[in-house]
Amino acid sequence: MSVAIVMPQLGLTMEEGTVSGWLKKTGDAVAKNDLIFSVSTDKVEMDVEAVVDGTMGQIIVQAGETVPVGTVLAYVEGAGEDLDTFVKERPPIDTPSVTAAKSSASTPPSTTLEEACQNSSPRDRQASPRAKRLAKELGVDLAGVRGPGGEITEKDIRNSAASGGKASPPDSRRQRIAERLTLSVQTIPTFSIAAEVNAEKLLALHESLSASIAQEAGIKLTVTDLLLAAFARALKSSPEVNSTWDNDKLRAHTSVDLGLAVATPRGVIAPVLRNLESTDLRSLVKRRSELVEKSRSGRLALTDLEGGVGTLSNLGMYRVDHFQAIISPGQSSILAIGQIRQRPWVENILTVKPTVMLNLTVDHRVTDGAAAAVFLGKLIELIEEPQSLSATPSGIPSDGTGRRYNV
Repeated sequence: MSVAIVMPQLGLTMEEGTVSGWLKKTGDAVAKNDLIFSVSTDKVEMDVEAVVDGTMGQIIVQAGETVPVGTVLAYVEGAGEDLDTFVKERPPIDTPSVTAAKSSASTPPSTTLEEACQNSSPRDRQASPRAKRLAKELGVDLAGVRGPGGEITEKDIRNSAASGGKASPPDSRRQRIAERLTLSVQTIPTFSIAAEVNAEKLLALHESLSASIAQEAGIKLTVTDLLLAAFARALKSSPEVNSTWDNDKLRAHTSVDLGLAVATPRGVIAPVLRNLESTDLRSLVKRRSELVEKSRSGRLALTDLEGGVGTLSNLGMYRVDHFQAIISPGQSSILAIGQIRQRPWVENILTVKPTVMLNLTVDHRVTDGAAAAVFLGKLIELIEEPQSLSATPSGIPSDGTGRRYNV
């Protein structure tokens, strides 16, 4: 019997996905929980596991192609008869059908399969993930690669590059990211406000808590954790900022859900930590650590990236003093944080203090400059007098540790 492998719906808003790579080729044995292919969207790339045993059949959708949710990608042969799908994530019933097409070898293929086969060239071959990465690095178009084997190898890529292979088209995931950011710039009227903040007491709090949190949770506390805790606390007390613009009307949020920009091998990604208004610092450190690890290992689900009222982006580890960031579509603010370093500071007399530059970008449809300034003032107070961040339930997640002051 045959069971269809379909494009899974990894989140409620996902309508299409790109097959970024096949980890099994036709004729390979497939065991339950084997990784069989990778899916990428504008937000995430993840590997999909098999939930049946069998043999990999014909691959219909080649690596690099983008198709709607529910599209048949390939078939597994000899699978059990009691299964309806080949992927764990099942789309709702109003999306394109993901029901596995069960048929014997003698049963005529479906129209969808016939059409897919007609659109598939006999010369189509598989490229290993490493070969695909090398092709992107060397600017080689996989469609023009030739080789003696049934699978495109790194050697084939290098030979093609040496003979003047064509430049590869833009990365599809990068294209969708560009589309989202362009949409943000074109549709969200923004303004930004900035301030320099004395971080001396924040660093002292970090120093005093680091050992106990490392001992209790086995996880390193970062200054970014404290900054995100302050961001969440300020949002909790500012309902006018803890809102988003949705379908031409203001939507107030009761929970504080914040994204955290994380650098990964596939680029920057911003998973969302939820309910930060009711989570204590130690629990948030643990959640942040787990989510960052999932981000960097490519194990995020699309649901980890959906929603959120704002995002924290910290480039302090790259020795950036200050910058302005772009709001993610669907959110209403982003807080850009530079490095903490010694700078001139006036406190009755001119002195030197560790300071940090904050730049808050806000959706002007959600709030105005005065309200945003009040919000930034609350955030500044929490950074300059941060003792409460370690007490009652607060917020947190982090991007990682930077060079200076462990930002």
